[in-house]
Amino acid sequence: MDYDKSEIPAVYDEARALSQEAILSRLDVLSMHVDRETVALIVDLGCGSGRFSEPLADYFGARVIGIDPSEKMLDQARRKLESDRVTFERGSAEAIPVSDGAADMVFMSMVFHHFRDGSMVARECRRILRRGGYTCIRNSTREADFPHRHIFPGLQLLANSELPSRSEIRRIFEAENFATGGHRIINLVVAPNWSSFIYKSSLRADSLLARLPNEDFERGLAKLRAHSPQFNAADPVTEEIDYFVFMRG
Repeated sequence: MDYDKSEIPAVYDEARALSQEAILSRLDVLSMHVDRETVALIVDLGCGSGRFSEPLADYFGARVIGIDPSEKMLDQARRKLESDRVTFERGSAEAIPVSDGAADMVFMSMVFHHFRDGSMVARECRRILRRGGYTCIRNSTREADFPHRHIFPGLQLLANSELPSRSEIRRIFEAENFATGGHRIINLVVAPNWSSFIYKSSLRADSLLARLPNEDFERGLAKLRAHSPQFNAADPVTEEIDYFVFMRG
């Protein structure tokens, strides 16, 4: 998806907003499989608006290079940048603008399904990582459950065709001589209540929602506002996210 041809960058942070506590909880999952003391340079690949770039720098005490193909997304990231340990650069995941063996960790959040050639991305990760370096992926998968699947017409089919399966992600990286260091399926809060979830969904910053025909999107939004009986309006809204950690052999 070409974000520079969309209005998503302008509303992305608002639609996908996470508290500092929530961001740290997402990074805590990685620390179960990553030796933080060995991480000095992180490549935040597909960094988008940079919502994880500075938290990564703080959490690991490392330098971070955020890379994204969208100039609009990078503009958003640069506007809010405060850390002198973070830089942003326009680039492709299939041709990462980082020298061989320079990075200790590659981090990818909710971007793997956007790549045209996952195997080429895995090869590039291997190239820029030192021996023993980490590739960390957090992404929705075909098997993962999330509320939009049950509400928006056509989204189930779209998710099944666009999202990678768990076995596919493993196969791609293991074929490039990465060892699987860990895989966890985490149920994460994406909105504190149903009202907040409706508002975030209405911004249509999710790439799957953005791909739906307008009629299907509006029908799903109407169903959200009518409140689907299978969800309690006062409860936090959660979704399943897969976390993978691979080690370069």
